[in-house]
Amino acid sequence: MATAARAFLENYKHGDFKPERELINGELIPKPMGTLAHMNMERRIEHLLERFEEEGRGTVVRELSICRGEDVRIPDLVFVLPEARFEDGFLIDPPHICLEVLSPSQSPKELFVKCEAYHQWGAPYCWVIDPIKKVVWEYHKDSALRILWEEDDLTAGDIAIPVARIFN
Repeated sequence: MATAARAFLENYKHGDFKPERELINGELIPKPMGTLAHMNMERRIEHLLERFEEEGRGTVVRELSICRGEDVRIPDLVFVLPEARFEDGFLIDPPHICLEVLSPSQSPKELFVKCEAYHQWGAPYCWVIDPIKKVVWEYHKDSALRILWEEDDLTAGDIAIPVARIFN
């Protein structure tokens, strides 16, 4: 890593940005502010993943910074395996699941691009949810993007959540 980039990353790690910002290719990118529907969806998925947390299979965390090289991304929600490593409060191992909830200022395509970055960083599973249109996408590493229906399960390996429970 170049000296200037390392210094910028170190400054980023100790900064307090309001609103939160991701660091992508040396540029600070503001995260869209969540709406009530966005926040409620995060809370709903967090609640549905708690069962797997209670089984000791990992930890569900909102807005956790993931550092890879010179970039820092902040998924809306992650499920992190128990052996995951952290450095300076930043996750340095890939999360098991990255979840993005669509905000009004975003397009689904923007979030799918983020999922591709998470896959490149080693995250095997990404979920994207549109809380307004009630649409769920599952994007597994090395698999095609898949839209899910009410009778489907949202999966990540042996973790499964019925889509019907996400919006009800």
